Amino acid sequence: MAKSILIVDDDADVRALLGEFLTQHSYAVHCARDGRHALQLLSRLDPPDLILLDYLMPGMNGSQFLERKRWNPRIRAIPVVVLSAWSRQWSPARIDAVDVLSKPVDLATLLNLVARICEGPTAIHAPVRGMVERRERLDRRERGERWGRMGRRRAGGPGGRPETAVGSSP
Repeated sequence: MAKSILIVDDDADVRALLGEFLTQHSYAVHCARDGRHALQLLSRLDPPDLILLDYLMPGMNGSQFLERKRWNPRIRAIPVVVLSAWSRQWSPARIDAVDVLSKPVDLATLLNLVARICEGPTAIHAPVRGMVERRERLDRRERGERWGRMGRRRAGGPGGRPETAVGSSP
């Protein structure tokens, strides 16, 4: 069975070009014009193996789509590759993406990335923001460190209760 990809882009020409290219390489392709349309499709389709997401779109943009996706257990683990013409330094993990490609997209690079994600020996799942921070908190807790509400490290008192903030006067 062909691996499926959802392309979410407000530019019909980009959807058509990427859709035709990926179809020629034996992928099943679905297209959505914005984040809201993508969520509607995802509610009716089997979850795709990958989402190619334009980040800057009218209506529901990429950031808003990723926020909604994060809270939906059915689609949360679908990997996302962000496509954007915005020439800013992106951190894929910061926006819950596997990778970020600049537009215009190099088709050979895209095909290699899609193959690595969809056809690779191990499945690549979407990172979920907050998981790294939770793991770091658990690691600190295991090391016996205490942190206050404002993120300041606190010294442990009797019974593990904080007495004073480190560096503050008593």
